[in-house]
Amino acid sequence: MPAHHGVYIQKIEDIELADALEKYGKPYFWAERDKLKQLGDKVHAPGKWTVKDIIQHLIDSERIFAYRALHFARNDKTPLSSFEENDYAMTAQASRRELDDLLDELYTVRDTTIRLFRSFTDEMLMREGQMPSGSITVLGIGFAIVGHNKHHMEVLKERYYPIIS
Repeated sequence: MPAHHGVYIQKIEDIELADALEKYGKPYFWAERDKLKQLGDKVHAPGKWTVKDIIQHLIDSERIFAYRALHFARNDKTPLSSFEENDYAMTAQASRRELDDLLDELYTVRDTTIRLFRSFTDEMLMREGQMPSGSITVLGIGFAIVGHNKHHMEVLKERYYPIIS
């Protein structure tokens, strides 16, 4: 699997994917809502994303990863392209949105991701596909989605929360 996905997958304890998607979904971010609001538009260093940019990035990434999982689960052999996260962040204009609206969208996207992965059979979950950065299974993508969100929450806690302490 692509190395950067492996880093995300390793962040998740040994639990079922359905449990991981639930655990690191709405309750995980909702518990941090007040601190995320306190951050506002503060960044831990010049040129870094705001909390709104990060949440928008999680929304965009989860949609893209979920599409890739669907693509592989359905045995679509069409080559996939990569995406440039900084270009997405720059054009998304997350700063014009309310944090609660972004969090609601993140929860909605997670709910659809959960429903998508529930629809996959065991055979579909084990299907492997080729991404621009390497091959990965549908199941691996599911854990990468969860680990990606956990990674960004860890960054917020380690680098951003000290700003408001």
